[in-house]
Amino acid sequence: MLSHKFIAALGILCLAVVAVMTAPATRAETDARNLRGKLLTIDLRAKTLQVRQDNGTTKTLAFSKKTEFVRNGKKSKVKSLVLRDTLQVKYKANSNAVQVAATGPASKRVAGQLNGANKGSGQVTINGKLVHSTAQTHIVRNGAIVSLSRLTRHDKIVAHVKPNAALENGGAEAFDLIAHGPEEAEIHGTLSAISGNQVSITPSNGTAVVTVNVTSATMLEVDDRNATLNDLAVGMQVEADYDPATLNAFDIETDSDGDDDDAEIHGTVAAVDAVAGTITIAPTNGGSATLTVKSSTEIEVNDVDAALVDIQVGMLVEADYDSTTLIAMEIDAGSDDADGADDNAQELKGVVAAVNSATQAVTITPDGGGGNVTLNVTAGTEIEINDEDATIAEITVGARIEAEYDPSTMNAHELDIGNDKDDDDD
Repeated sequence: MLSHKFIAALGILCLAVVAVMTAPATRAETDARNLRGKLLTIDLRAKTLQVRQDNGTTKTLAFSKKTEFVRNGKKSKVKSLVLRDTLQVKYKANSNAVQVAATGPASKRVAGQLNGANKGSGQVTINGKLVHSTAQTHIVRNGAIVSLSRLTRHDKIVAHVKPNAALENGGAEAFDLIAHGPEEAEIHGTLSAISGNQVSITPSNGTAVVTVNVTSATMLEVDDRNATLNDLAVGMQVEADYDPATLNAFDIETDSDGDDDDAEIHGTVAAVDAVAGTITIAPTNGGSATLTVKSSTEIEVNDVDAALVDIQVGMLVEADYDSTTLIAMEIDAGSDDADGADDNAQELKGVVAAVNSATQAVTITPDGGGGNVTLNVTAGTEIEINDEDATIAEITVGARIEAEYDPSTMNAHELDIGNDKDDDDD
């Protein structure tokens, strides 16, 4: 009898041990998930990948030293991944990538400190090595899709280039540029003063003058050509990126002709040639215009930073371009309802009565009387002050405002503010 009890107890103990040993494996299998898509961005500092899945949604995944990378069938590292590679990813429920299998074009890697990036020519120098960026070059900085203009000499950069191709005007052609560097602030306006190595800029949105320092690391361009501080002049239209803590300028770009050559077009995308780097737009008033897209062109699709390959025929589009060269400076494209167009959307014109940054709300006194209307400012709200991108903190009470919003949620799609607004289109 005693032996039977012992055998029964031993059996129960064995079952318990087996259960304990198999539980982690079972949980690991349940925890494992898979996705397939295109690699959109890499943030080497934050150690994240952003993938556009085959269903159109995006997923951000974390990677670590434990993550296994394979590219084109060979064991690899994260720095070998090329933007727009096709990825097969196995990851955990906490979004940590376990295995990443990538397929894409053969490439060589150039990495190191960014020495310079010329908006006009598209030439980029990395540790003394020259590469060439084009409209097909995908550029990411600190995990965000950007144009060539946003790179700085403070950046570390990884470039993947075509292994057997070099362009006559310098360097192998880059598939991508993946950079990380210090956070920056941006300003657009008029160069109002130059004193020593300091440049003062009066913002176009009417906010306070910003004075930045020009250092040996500042990249200067006038009319898309490399320049020096002596080439700058009061009255020029300026765009500058700078360190908000030190006010040292990372880059300053100026246009000696001001806005004289600037033009704008609205319409529908009629054609996109990613190889040639062109986009053809059919304006709403008839005809068509073909614009050249460069690596310095700032592109948004459905209000998200994007590349030329993301633009599709039939999309609504707005573009700012140089009327002399037909080079696109900014392109904003989207589906019929991507840019705030909504069948239920309502418009409102009036005066800003109150701004509450804490609750993210703006109250408007409508033209023609009636009670005040309070709108919610969300992450999707587009805010412009005197035609310049802005934030809710920059909106002032008493300013003229035009708003487009969803009456069911009172969420604002667009807020267009400026003391120079008029009602000529009423």
